[in-house]
Amino acid sequence: MKTNKIFALAAMLPVGLAAAIHAHAYDVVPAGQPVVTGEPSRVGAPWNHRSTFNIPGTNTDVAFGGYVKLDAFYDFDYDQGDATDPLALLNPANRTDGRTNFTAYESRINFRTQTRTDYGTVSTYLEGHFLPDGKFNLRHAYGEYGPFLAGQSWTNFMHFLGTPRSLKLGGPIGYATGRPSQLRYTHSAGPNTFAVSLEDPSYALSPVNGGADIENPLPTLTARYQYGRNFGISALVSEFATNEATSGVDESTTGYGVAAQLALPLGSATTFKANATVGSGLGSYLSYVPDGVAGARTPDAYIDNNGSLESVDSQAFGVSLEHNWNGDWSSAVGTSRFSQDLPDDVAGFQAGLDTVQYSFVNLIWDVNQRLSTGIEYQHSDIERVNGDSEDASRIQASVQFHF
Repeated sequence: MKTNKIFALAAMLPVGLAAAIHAHAYDVVPAGQPVVTGEPSRVGAPWNHRSTFNIPGTNTDVAFGGYVKLDAFYDFDYDQGDATDPLALLNPANRTDGRTNFTAYESRINFRTQTRTDYGTVSTYLEGHFLPDGKFNLRHAYGEYGPFLAGQSWTNFMHFLGTPRSLKLGGPIGYATGRPSQLRYTHSAGPNTFAVSLEDPSYALSPVNGGADIENPLPTLTARYQYGRNFGISALVSEFATNEATSGVDESTTGYGVAAQLALPLGSATTFKANATVGSGLGSYLSYVPDGVAGARTPDAYIDNNGSLESVDSQAFGVSLEHNWNGDWSSAVGTSRFSQDLPDDVAGFQAGLDTVQYSFVNLIWDVNQRLSTGIEYQHSDIERVNGDSEDASRIQASVQFHF
């Protein structure tokens, strides 16, 4: 059965290529780069295309953007939700004999301003989407002045350059992510970018052994270096603690990690991308879910049998290939693996996650500058601490209307 799925996966790539329309490729400003004040600009790859316009009589330019996206899923073995959650395989209640689901919850809206002053440009950015419950939920809310950023945005620990284009929200499993409130300083010199940040401290504590009330005495400290669009490396350090005043447990430990990504062009149409993340206390960076959810699946820390607070060691690795068939059609194929070292001598962890492997392949058609569609095959495989394993397959088809 698995073999047939893989053959179907490979056969999907060339489908429709013979009918592709050779439209002119359009320039895209890489995600994270500023909109050019007063000029039409596209930002993203390519889902955040938008153009700026000036408010008459002011020095402020504004830009509205976002997209409407329909996702259609077919789950063969497990229902993985509205945003493809491979860790849904940990819950037997998600098993299915075959299920179809349509959703538009990933649709998002963003608003940007840039104001020219005598002392430089002041920028703001606000964005939200409708995951996970159909209500408007905040993604980004920050301001920038010179090299400083203050507000809620992507953690400085994460990278974009080695993340493949995928229909799945958030990309493959094991790629660091998160949007904490923070204060960040960035310095660029030619192709070199350095950034440091103080970020809102939080961590996911396992409920095994009773848990405890948590607190963070210090902010999370991160540092990141990036060379052009080809290589990036980052590091973080955090202090985890329990609140003795409310739970009677007074313990602390340290979380730390290093993440690196690579994007290596292989000719003019193909790019090899790679990701590696290693450290301790990084479980909540696996996927952007509430700490209460992450604590039960990928905890940053746990209380051991002796009552001590211990951080969880983890490792993640991923590789992918992206290929542009022409100016409109592209594909990506990749696999990634996340593993964590939960103690096997604690009974409550026996059914917990030990490793998860996620693989995908897709075919995406950028019909024009405002419309894209595609299909993607996704396969997830988990192994528990006790050695039991589960696997599941999903097909996702998507249509995005950009504005």
